[in-house]
Amino acid sequence: MAARVVAAAGFLSVLGIICAFCLSASVVSAHVQYSREELLALSSAYNKNNNEWDSIPPEILRSPVEIDVPPQLLRRHRRDRKQKRGKRGGLRARLQANPFKPTVPSVFLANTRSLHNKMDELRLRSIAHNLDYCIIIITETWLNQNIPDAVVELAHRTLFRADRTLDSGKSRGGGLCIYTHNSWCTNAVVRDCHCSPDLEYIMIQCRPFRLPREFTSVTIVAVYVPPQANVKLAMEKLHHSINQQLSRQPDSFVVIAGDFNQANLKSVLPKLHTYVNFSTRGSNTLDQVYCNIPNAYKARALPHVGFSDHLSLALTPAYKSLSCKQKPTFKTVTVWSEESTSALQDCFEDTDWGIFAEGTDLEEHTTAVLSYIKFCAENVSTTKTVKVYSNHKPWFTNKVKTLMKLRDSAYRAGEQQAYKMAQKTLIKALERPSANTDSA
Repeated sequence: MAARVVAAAGFLSVLGIICAFCLSASVVSAHVQYSREELLALSSAYNKNNNEWDSIPPEILRSPVEIDVPPQLLRRHRRDRKQKRGKRGGLRARLQANPFKPTVPSVFLANTRSLHNKMDELRLRSIAHNLDYCIIIITETWLNQNIPDAVVELAHRTLFRADRTLDSGKSRGGGLCIYTHNSWCTNAVVRDCHCSPDLEYIMIQCRPFRLPREFTSVTIVAVYVPPQANVKLAMEKLHHSINQQLSRQPDSFVVIAGDFNQANLKSVLPKLHTYVNFSTRGSNTLDQVYCNIPNAYKARALPHVGFSDHLSLALTPAYKSLSCKQKPTFKTVTVWSEESTSALQDCFEDTDWGIFAEGTDLEEHTTAVLSYIKFCAENVSTTKTVKVYSNHKPWFTNKVKTLMKLRDSAYRAGEQQAYKMAQKTLIKALERPSANTDSA
């Protein structure tokens, strides 16, 4: 018992000595202070005595050389890129970006062989944005008067249908439909419709919201030629109808699409251009698309609609407007005013025309008079340089531009009477032949 007490007392004494030593050391260190100069001197002395280069053998020590820094490449600004970073190019990519603002309308063509039982598939394609085409043409709809329009309507589209009638000699089959998207065009009318044993077609004329200036309208013709039809009679009738439309609208963009079977429209209209160069049913090309403009579309095949035996066709616009293909030109025109006309008359009145009659040669006399008249006209008139675009129409004159500005200003101001009067004045100016003779 006594040994344990002695051991405990010895341990406590040692612990007390250690605590006292630590306390004294902390007190002493708390009173030690260094100035800035002393710290810098200590740092330089340490770096001098502990230089790593002194520990490297001289035989492997690398001599100091200049390091060649490659020049920094100039960064190309974003505005200088021809194509945005991460943006796909191509006809289909541009069409998907703006499906209802193309230069010419995109077209979807299908031979459904009974349309009303395939409407669910077409509506599903529309919801999935697989039918974002300006125009949808359906052949062999097999519709009749007992099937209302509500059964075959598509959302946000206007329906034009031409069912088979008794004039065809058959009670069922045939039939045509054209759907136009309301985001592309709401101004469309039926120009012609025909049904006979040899030919079925429907023709509509559209005036879309956006159209190149070189075109006045878009004419869509859906055609179905039965397999047992008289091809010669069918093509003559179709040729007559298309020529009538082109005589009314000579600058119209014409698309003729459908199931032609064995018929060839180029036999009567050789200036048309075809775009389907692959088989659409088995090994035969029965469905075809014609157009009066070259290089307007790129055609590709799509899956069948339902159990139809015809492939569907998608035509992607590839047409470039004239304003994009051809640069504008500059020309100098003469500007005549009322003061110029009166000054020219005064110049002619003060001229002694007898001096031109002294010559005996008729040709010299004519040349002298015309040269003098030209000289006087150049002195009293002024000239200006105008820019002429490749898609400008001859009737788009300076007077027409002024009338259009007046009409637009009245429309923006909300003045109904002034707008109607300006519109009538503009129409009269366009109808008059003299409107085409004004200076640009």
